[in-house]
Amino acid sequence: MKRSIIIDWCAACALALLMAGCSQKPQVSAAELPDQGSPGAALVTGYCTECHGAPSPSSHTAREWAGVVERMQNWRVTKGFGAIPERDLRPLLDYLKSHGRAE
Repeated sequence: MKRSIIIDWCAACALALLMAGCSQKPQVSAAELPDQGSPGAALVTGYCTECHGAPSPSSHTAREWAGVVERMQNWRVTKGFGAIPERDLRPLLDYLKSHGRAE
């Protein structure tokens, strides 16, 4: 009986961890990005979707986006995608900040 309780508890913990890992920030299709024809939207579509869906710019505040982009830049390098070039990094960040969630 005691062994069954331990197994049930371990299974519940594993399920909880799995579910927590599946929660993600909102993603949108390229057609749902604000200012679809803008260079910033094209950069989001080109770079961000190499690893995951396009992030909704409103999923973070303008202040938060700098840290998110820096973290994703590090992730890209670690996973072999290469860093986003400086010529694209500033317009990408400006786009995300300009459409970020209000604080």
